[in-house]
Amino acid sequence: MSAAHRADKPTIEQLCRKYDNEDAHTGHVTTLALRLFDATRKRLKLPAADRAILKTASRLHDIAYSVNATAHRETGAGIVLREGLGGYSDSDRNLIAAVMLLHSGAVPALRRHRLVRRLPDPQRALRLGALLRVADGLDYGHQQDASIKGVEFAAGAVRVTVRSSRFPYNIERADQKSDLWWSVFPLGIELIPAAGGRDADPALLRRGLHVLEAARRLLSLQFKTVLINVDGAMKGKSPRPLHDIRVAIRRTRAVLRAFRGPLAGTSAEKVARVLKRLNRTLGPPRDADVLVVFLTSDDVERQFAKEPGWPAFVRRQICRQRRQLRVVRRHLAERKIAALKLEMGRLLRLDLPRLAKTSPSVPLQKLARRHLRRRLNRARALARLRHSKSSDDLHRLRITLRRARYLGEFFSPVLGATIKELTERIHDAERSLARIHDADVGLQRLLSGGLKPPRSLVSLLKQRRREHLAKLDKAWRCLNQSAFQRAVRRRLRL
Repeated sequence: MSAAHRADKPTIEQLCRKYDNEDAHTGHVTTLALRLFDATRKRLKLPAADRAILKTASRLHDIAYSVNATAHRETGAGIVLREGLGGYSDSDRNLIAAVMLLHSGAVPALRRHRLVRRLPDPQRALRLGALLRVADGLDYGHQQDASIKGVEFAAGAVRVTVRSSRFPYNIERADQKSDLWWSVFPLGIELIPAAGGRDADPALLRRGLHVLEAARRLLSLQFKTVLINVDGAMKGKSPRPLHDIRVAIRRTRAVLRAFRGPLAGTSAEKVARVLKRLNRTLGPPRDADVLVVFLTSDDVERQFAKEPGWPAFVRRQICRQRRQLRVVRRHLAERKIAALKLEMGRLLRLDLPRLAKTSPSVPLQKLARRHLRRRLNRARALARLRHSKSSDDLHRLRITLRRARYLGEFFSPVLGATIKELTERIHDAERSLARIHDADVGLQRLLSGGLKPPRSLVSLLKQRRREHLAKLDKAWRCLNQSAFQRAVRRRLRL
């Protein structure tokens, strides 16, 4: 192909503009991919000319998300094949399209894809695709927070040290996406979290940020936390993934409430309703996990192991937990969560960036003050409930405090150190309420389980409940110190 003909084709920048590419994400992925390429090229015997191919494929790997989110790999490769690329020959264009295709998806199927098989050297595409997959995994949270701090060579592997300030799950996701790397390179890859220290200005939010960009960052961080924990929750080997999913769903809903005004007209309300139903469904399985963890803890086992009927009683609770795991698997199955992923993906990667370009922004600090002050006022109005003997009343107070804490954690980077201290004091009170709630739910489940629990076990739960009520009283006094509350009110004045 002549140079003149190649020049008639669209440039990378023109394609990105035409298809509303998510430039922040793909630009960061490109930086990470090239960092890996430059550090490993000689040891992996990659041609220097492949750098330009990798750079272009990285920039364009998500270009078709606005056209067809569910099939953006194939659609993006098709766009490059159909429209061409200025400055690249047909053979280079074909290679770029194949590398783009490889950035995600199941490796066995991708290896067999006709776009890869028809290349003169399929291994060339697979090697570059392996680099792109890892780099894309390192920005799984779409926060552009991961950075490669070092690359070393050890026996049989490339050791890559990564710092991910906001979304540590990036490293886990990149490790999952290193499957192609391990199959095409003589050296494997190990991704290691950087020890100690922190990068400059790791805060997710800052003053002057457009409110829609602030919402996008917060929502993306929380929803990606949900997705990265789905596999672990469905396996059920540890209660932690399900716990993290429920926390991330609650945080996502807190963001949607705080930004309800700026998000009007989007699918935010629909997403909020779906998340509310999902979290309610996952509540009983989480309660079953909490109870089993308590019953199988070392101190409880030591105290009750010789009680008549204790092993049968514990087995009964574990059977309940396993039945609840079936609920988790049913509601987190790919076919169930796919629609939610698609809806949230469109909101975060298409709707919000587009709106941010055309909509005027209200000051983020003003929005933060208003919503946090409103939440704190609701918590003060319910303060009397801490003296209630009703489990429902105490849980209601806990939920109110938790929502205030979430806002404080989200907005403390723009509201200052006083609000950060506020969130810590709220958390102390809320943590005691959480332990009280766990004891109440545990008692309810034990007394309705069919097998009569040891009387001393019921007494132990009641004793721990009293202990946490005392801790709540202490935390509440700390939270409501007069001088501190005056400082909070000054910080939240509009």
